[in-house]
Amino acid sequence: MIDHNGPHYYVVFQTPGPSWVEGTAYNEQPGFMDHVNYVSRLHDEGKVILSGPFMKEEGGLSGKLENGGFTIFKAMNLEEGTRLGTDDPGARSGLLNVEIKTLWVPFH
Repeated sequence: MIDHNGPHYYVVFQTPGPSWVEGTAYNEQPGFMDHVNYVSRLHDEGKVILSGPFMKEEGGLSGKLENGGFTIFKAMNLEEGTRLGTDDPGARSGLLNVEIKTLWVPFH
């Protein structure tokens, strides 16, 4: 059944930014743990629905990571979702570029 008033979430697509070190794995990039700690804190606060890297091959950290990922935020509006995405230390440091889109969820 379609929920015409379904919830909205804010998807932050993260791709390598100008400070990205080519040839270095995502989880070995300088400042990567600052990004992880930020997302972890927001997850603990109930603001993160899903977050993680894209994969070349399945297997978690034993798999092969792509250069980038995404986070889905629960926020009041696009302004807050944008702030959550751009306040990420990975974005502020230039490690990650971010693109933020609103997701309407009619099927949930």
